Amino acid sequence: MDIRTKLVFALVAVALASMTAMGAVVGRQVDGIMRASRLERLDELAESRRQALLWIVEGWRDRTELMASRTPLRSALDEHVLSGGSLARARIQAILDEALEAAGGLALVRIYDGDGELVASAARRDREVRPAATLPAAPLPPDGTRYVGVELDSTGSPHVTFIAPITWEERVIGSLAAALEARELQELASSFQGLGETGETIVFAEGPDGVARSLHPTRRDSEGRIGVALPTGPGSLVTRAETAQPASDGLVDDRGAAVWAATRWVEDTGWGIVVKVDAAEEEQRYTEFRRWLRRTAVILAAFAILAGFGFGMRFAMPIHGLAEVANRIRAGEMAARAKVVVEDEVGALTRSFNEMADELERRMEQLHEFHKFFDVSIDLMCIASVDGYFKRVNPAFCKVLGWTEEELVARPFLSFIHPDDVADTEHEVAKLAQGIPTISFANRYLRKDGGYALLRWTSYPEEGRLYAIAHVIDESQPA
Repeated sequence: MDIRTKLVFALVAVALASMTAMGAVVGRQVDGIMRASRLERLDELAESRRQALLWIVEGWRDRTELMASRTPLRSALDEHVLSGGSLARARIQAILDEALEAAGGLALVRIYDGDGELVASAARRDREVRPAATLPAAPLPPDGTRYVGVELDSTGSPHVTFIAPITWEERVIGSLAAALEARELQELASSFQGLGETGETIVFAEGPDGVARSLHPTRRDSEGRIGVALPTGPGSLVTRAETAQPASDGLVDDRGAAVWAATRWVEDTGWGIVVKVDAAEEEQRYTEFRRWLRRTAVILAAFAILAGFGFGMRFAMPIHGLAEVANRIRAGEMAARAKVVVEDEVGALTRSFNEMADELERRMEQLHEFHKFFDVSIDLMCIASVDGYFKRVNPAFCKVLGWTEEELVARPFLSFIHPDDVADTEHEVAKLAQGIPTISFANRYLRKDGGYALLRWTSYPEEGRLYAIAHVIDESQPA
């Protein structure tokens, strides 16, 4: 694998590893951000539903107070309290019938005297309606208009009951109880904006049996029933409503389905509000996001591969060119040089390589000249070592002594010296080992034919090597 391929693979691997790491980190962070954002949106919706419900409750209270403040009604009740006559009771009944007919959404209205005794009552004729709770026997204080309770009606809207004091000349003379059709609850809960395909708002209240029930039909109930029982206990929406904190883990609704929810508690009525959406739908959002992230990662990976290949080729091309030039020089093309493509570190390397190649070419020329001189010289030339062996000898050396180069370098050179000259030669080699050149030294060398050749040496030591030239003085020495 050449350097271009290695560099391309390295760049692509780094890019892919970086994108993978970034995708893992970004994926987790975006999941967290999206989850937090969704819960924040659910919390905002829960708060807006709570504010809307408070306005609705306030409207019901105002309607009850308005009926209790009607002058004809108060005057007739005062007359009844004082005289107890049937005429006053008949006037009160007529007033109630008129109010029931004129006021839309009023299901039942009752008048009680100061002792809590029923004076008159009017109700819609199409159904049986009763107040949500037993009314107090004692009259209420002047500012005591309050919510009493809610009664679920399987035929339509639930009825919420409010009771207001009736005063006359700053005296509390009785009370008015009104049961109102809570159609506004269904309108409030039927808005699914911002809740996707499964989300909904549920307003619930706890009944006398201690069971929390919805005050309107749920989104997925095709029969439009109200009063759907909601589970209680840990992880339930009813329990969660008391904390008023959004959550995405461990919550289930009346279907047993996992949900994300934000909750509120309405203090005036004791009702709970739940704004929820199925966890499966929310998880689908994140699944789609992760798929998009993976698709994006694949596209970016393709671009990374292309970019890595391009940059790798661009960066590696000058180096590859240097390698090609080096191979050409190794093959003997000493004039080959690399082209400087860019003025950067690679360009500086290319220039240094070319300068090195110039120096190598010059040294090769010198070496070639040395070889020619070494090979054609009629003098004996050799390179030896202070360890006592020839390293190289020239053809003249072999011609004069008759030994081949292999034979000469295989034995210590002292073995070729006449026994009488060995001591002097060892002394001269010791001086050379100390760096002292030999100017003129003679000794006798054994020829292959058994005779000796008298040689006069000039030698120069350098870094453990001995460079020597010898002239033949006398080749006629007998064996």
